[in-house]
Amino acid sequence: MVCVVFAASPGIDFNDTYVPVTKMASIRTILALAAQMDYEIHQIDMKNAYLNSKFEEGEVVYMKLPPGMQLTDDKTLVCLLLKPLYGLKQAGHYWYQKMCRELESMPGTM
Repeated sequence: MVCVVFAASPGIDFNDTYVPVTKMASIRTILALAAQMDYEIHQIDMKNAYLNSKFEEGEVVYMKLPPGMQLTDDKTLVCLLLKPLYGLKQAGHYWYQKMCRELESMPGTM
């Protein structure tokens, strides 16, 4: 599978969300149940989480060179990404897939 960053088209699929998100009503419900049952709530913030995910096997993603980085005068030069980066539209999706795989592989889970 080849995925090129330039393939996203503004106005068509450029603003698509590639990762599931939680609605505020769901969070409020969980917090209310936890308060009612006297459960403890913990929250974590994963630093550099997206860098721990990987592209799917055989997937190739390119990106333009970052602003200010000029290796040559060739304007067609691009970077081959080895891992998803922050700012990549699909980065959240890859992290979500990685998290699901890890949780499913834990003992005692389905």
